[in-house]
Amino acid sequence: MNHRNVVLRELNKEVMNMEEILQMEKAHGESILEIRRRANGGWWEAPINALNLSQLKQLMEAMEFLKQDVEKEAQQQQMVTKVGLPFLTFGSALSPTNGARAISS
Repeated sequence: MNHRNVVLRELNKEVMNMEEILQMEKAHGESILEIRRRANGGWWEAPINALNLSQLKQLMEAMEFLKQDVEKEAQQQQMVTKVGLPFLTFGSALSPTNGARAISS
């Protein structure tokens, strides 16, 4: 009976964690939809070769911020779920080997 209670508590904790993740993902999805609605037809949706230098620089900066946000969110998700995410290990800015690449001359 005691073992059953322990198992039930662990399962309950896991369900609660999954519900929290689900709510976070729903909120994230809603914010993405809102951004899409507001940005309908923006210049950044044009083909890359149609952008001028200033627009390309703005796009590059926005992509860098987006990458940082995605990596932070992925790290938080990894901490919550304790599941490794492959893109955090290979070539990521958060990868411990990213700054340790050898430079050949």
